[in-house]
Amino acid sequence: MQKLLSEMFTELFEAINYTYIFISAVLFLAGVYTGPTVVENNVRLLMAYPLWMKHKMEKYFQSNKAFMVLFLIIFSLNNLSLSISFLSGFLVILPPIAAFLTGLNVSIISFEMLGWRGIWQILVNPVAWLEFPAAWLSFAMGFRLAETMLVNGSLEMTVDKFNALLPIYFKYVFTLLLLAALLESALIVFAEKINNGK
Repeated sequence: MQKLLSEMFTELFEAINYTYIFISAVLFLAGVYTGPTVVENNVRLLMAYPLWMKHKMEKYFQSNKAFMVLFLIIFSLNNLSLSISFLSGFLVILPPIAAFLTGLNVSIISFEMLGWRGIWQILVNPVAWLEFPAAWLSFAMGFRLAETMLVNGSLEMTVDKFNALLPIYFKYVFTLLLLAALLESALIVFAEKINNGK
């Protein structure tokens, strides 16, 4: 097990660069920290998208849905979001913005729903322990694409880097999102059964 973990981290750090993972995590958590201030000061420009997402989430999850339907919705939306974060590296300046805004959006939605309790819940939620690292990895991959574009100024070389990173995305980000969607769907179904007294 220890050897497997060592090989996994070696592969990740060689392919992505641990500095970019750290920067991604810091920017994401800075967004989480900033979210409540944005809500309390009613900064509508920054609140527009997360509130729209909150409305859509409430619409999707307001009625009892089968486990597989929940899983497909959660997995598809999360995977789409992090795929875009990965691809943002082609536009160079977008990865740090995406990392910060993703944390900000998660924080605004949670704070709008449950106040400070919502913020603490996203930090201790076991689903977040899977989704957050997946997000940090996808942002870090975006940083690697941006680095390649800046250093070489070549779209072709950046596409080559993207193709080299794609198996890493599927091996780690895709897998983490798959596990997170399974866990979150199970927790939602379980909570609905408890609420319905079944």
